[in-house]
Amino acid sequence: MTDRRDNRSDRSYYVTCAIDYPNGAPHIGHSLEKVAADVQARYHLLLGDDVAFCMGLDENSQHVVRAAEAAGVTPQQWTDEMDRAFRRAWDDLQISRTTWVRTTEPRHFRASQELFRRAQANGDIYKATYSGWYCPNDNTFYTDAELVDGHCPLHPTIVPDWVEEENYFFALSTYGDRLRQYIEEHPDFIIPKLRQAEVLALIRQGLRDFSVSRQVRPGAPPWGVPVPGDPSQVLYVWFDALTTYLTAVGFESNATMFANYWPADAHVIGKDITRFHCLYWPAMLMSAGLALPQSVVVHGFLTLNGQRISKTTGNIIDPTEVAEEFGADAVRYYLMRDVSFASDGDFSVASLIQRYNDDLANDLGNLLNRVVAMISRYRGGAIPKPGEAGPLEDDLRQTGAAARDGAMAALAVWDLDDALATLWTFVRRANQYLEERKPWLLARDPAQAAALDTTLYSAAEALRLLATYLWPYMPTACDRIKAQLGLRPVEPGDWVRLGQWGDGGLKQVVPGPPIFPKIEVARPA
Repeated sequence: MTDRRDNRSDRSYYVTCAIDYPNGAPHIGHSLEKVAADVQARYHLLLGDDVAFCMGLDENSQHVVRAAEAAGVTPQQWTDEMDRAFRRAWDDLQISRTTWVRTTEPRHFRASQELFRRAQANGDIYKATYSGWYCPNDNTFYTDAELVDGHCPLHPTIVPDWVEEENYFFALSTYGDRLRQYIEEHPDFIIPKLRQAEVLALIRQGLRDFSVSRQVRPGAPPWGVPVPGDPSQVLYVWFDALTTYLTAVGFESNATMFANYWPADAHVIGKDITRFHCLYWPAMLMSAGLALPQSVVVHGFLTLNGQRISKTTGNIIDPTEVAEEFGADAVRYYLMRDVSFASDGDFSVASLIQRYNDDLANDLGNLLNRVVAMISRYRGGAIPKPGEAGPLEDDLRQTGAAARDGAMAALAVWDLDDALATLWTFVRRANQYLEERKPWLLARDPAQAAALDTTLYSAAEALRLLATYLWPYMPTACDRIKAQLGLRPVEPGDWVRLGQWGDGGLKQVVPGPPIFPKIEVARPA
């Protein structure tokens, strides 16, 4: 990939998620994006990178004000409660964010206002009267032609509001050629290629200037970032919200931090907000004289029984409840294994349980149980030194190396499910290796002591490597694997420092309970 980070530390990595609307509690549909970004953040930690990972809440929407009114509380009370709910949900899924931005924070006001001033100084901000359909759920203006039977194209139950008011506008229409040229010259800017084609098609259709402010309603408390020099207006939520990515790494508050992390390596977003991140945002950055992000990574929707999961339709599943029932590792594994990140995928509790039992309990969990039990039984818990390796050991080692390399290649292009499937070939090969070597038979023959030592060591070493390679996906389970192998938890840099065969310093197993006890599913009578 082309690297445009000339002014940054070579070892920094900055990834962001779209900030969430706190107009209602988080749901499992949000989780796909968060877990995917977390997998990359943790992977880069293992590579030894200095990682920044931004998440947060988009609190300045009018939809938030309406939700607070409906609940009989102030907007601040509402957003404070939603802030706790969202943080709790992502903590329960073990999302390792390093920074959390609420768009009502003073530091974010300063960053947003500075970006506005820069665009204004560049001649890209002007004032005009706007009239059009406005959907408060996605904070987007639509034309008559874009509505579907009078409803928002993304929220079929919402009839947009007709808005006529004088606002500030950003001159996006003047950036069409620059954006097209940039995207074509940087083929890694939009991932996957399908989304790049969609964005280029929007440019060919012609870009429209967009509103970057809204009027403060008479008698209503101002809610949003005040427009510099005009307290009668607040910044339109997309101009404000996108600036979050700058706020998080010190724009206008910490120049050293900003220089270290910006531009971002990846903005991770859903396909419904591609236009804002691939057209609005780069044009805003160009106007302000700031570098563009390395990539915008676009994922599909998570559906439930074929229908998009959303607060508008009401078909929500609480991620905290799912994590409490099945464990965060299992939920993370299922989302990354069964759902193609680039396209839509369906969430199913039945499929989650099947993946849990087949892959986590039977494949990985059983492998750990067998290896630890046999080392305890045959060698008193001491992990033996290996004897001479044979063809089976060579093949196991080569499978591990190929899985590692394949996962790295897939992670580099955000094929997260392919990376995980590639690593799972190593899990299954390790199980197959035990069946081929049959250590329970070797243990009966004293003449086979060296062969038994080699077998037990090789299986334990495969597990050690798997605990490192799988840690971005299942951090708690992998630390528990290492604990049963008598090793410290996974640490930053381990992919490089301890990611090769023989690097681990295995000595003694420490038996523990199953990391994935099988889920018993009631059979129909």
